[in-house]
Amino acid sequence: MSERAIFAWKKKLRRTGNLERVPLNRKYRKLDPEKLVRYVEEHPNSYQREMASEFKVSTSCISKALRKLKITVKKDQGL
Repeated sequence: MSERAIFAWKKKLRRTGNLERVPLNRKYRKLDPEKLVRYVEEHPNSYQREMASEFKVSTSCISKALRKLKITVKKDQGL
């Protein structure tokens, strides 16, 4: 335990009266999840790079959003 952590906990206890964790507020900043879901439903065979250019974001942003929405997009390679 560091001295700084203990000081922060004491300060939080004085301010709030408890030491419970505050839930993180994680929002979508660049991408509207409803629009992405709608796009995937309308274009099930599109690649993530195509989605990224459509929404003007990076492919990693699309990948993270799809993972967060629990959407898996599988391609049929035609083999």
